[in-house]
Amino acid sequence: SEDMAAVMGLGVLASCLQGKYQIEGSPGYEEPLSLYTVVIAAPGERKSSVLRSMTSCIEEYERESNERLKTDIRANKKERESIQRRITSLTRQLENKHDLMTEMELQHLQDELEDLPEINSLRYSADDCSSEALTSLLASNNGRMTVISSEGGIFDIMAGRYSQKANLDVWLKGHCGDSIRVDRTGREAEYISHPALTAILSIQPSVLNEIMTNSTMMGRGLIARFLYSQPPSRIGARVFCSKPISKEIKEQYQNLVFELMAMPTEEEPITLKLNTEAFAVIEKHFLEHEKFLNSGGQEFPDWANKYIGTVLRIAGLLQVADGFVIDKVVTVEVMERAINIGRYFLAHARYAYGQMGSDILQQKALFIVAKIIEQKIKESKRSEIFSICRGKFFKKTEE
Repeated sequence: SEDMAAVMGLGVLASCLQGKYQIEGSPGYEEPLSLYTVVIAAPGERKSSVLRSMTSCIEEYERESNERLKTDIRANKKERESIQRRITSLTRQLENKHDLMTEMELQHLQDELEDLPEINSLRYSADDCSSEALTSLLASNNGRMTVISSEGGIFDIMAGRYSQKANLDVWLKGHCGDSIRVDRTGREAEYISHPALTAILSIQPSVLNEIMTNSTMMGRGLIARFLYSQPPSRIGARVFCSKPISKEIKEQYQNLVFELMAMPTEEEPITLKLNTEAFAVIEKHFLEHEKFLNSGGQEFPDWANKYIGTVLRIAGLLQVADGFVIDKVVTVEVMERAINIGRYFLAHARYAYGQMGSDILQQKALFIVAKIIEQKIKESKRSEIFSICRGKFFKKTEE
């Protein structure tokens, strides 16, 4: 569906631009451009194929970049190994006999090795990986990483499948950009000053129910960081042979992603500011949303409290992707588009939170309705309905 591709496309934009830009909502308040997107769809909705179509260009950019780096990686490895051999040799000499000149030469080589950082193959994305592995990937890839997965296993890992304990720090800090410092016995310390993590996920409705009832994820605010999309089901209305995406559109999309991925990452992200009209529009929308927080927003306050920040992030992504970043300013036209997209996610988040524990109940109700329609029943007793619904969902009349 259009929803599926568009939501995943936003995730791809975040993957390209996170860590490179941030957006200023008001003086002293900035939002990074990372996003956590999750599409919810039943088996057979073709979510895996859509995810592959939308994200394959990230993997292709990674492959081409590493192909170009091959020669540099080999040369760097050879030079580092040469220095290391000389360091080892001098260390052994000093163990046998202390010599000031040898010690000075050793110090010089150690400084030379430290000033020659190791060049490794680039990684831009990962699939299901532990929080510890994800932290290491961020540390070794300029503080940026994207998790792309078509299954819900990543949520099991977050909850502690391998560690027996939920480790959510990298996910919480990777979304807001707070520094990560990890010290482990026997391993080199890892420090990431401005982590930038994006997630592009697709899951089944049953997984949504599981994560929405996970007290640790809910209590620590991880669930509130995701943008949810549950597109209308196409099952029963699908066609066997759908119209293929044109070659021109594929090329345009890949060229855009490659162009955005190739933008350099500075030590500090470039700050986008709102022009006067854009500021007025988001300020008005903020005040409207504050009223909503006192009414409907109380159903899911943790998510709704982050809503304006979400809109700002989307505005920043759209502005850069449009190719019109003049004087690092976000225009009112882009802000209005971001608000419309934000309203979409607000509605779907409200639905997702409303689904807590109701997934199986809805399935049962729809099953009964389908049987009533199939049998063309206009009036019936409960026991008669049970007789035609007995099986997977219903073992007793009372159910």
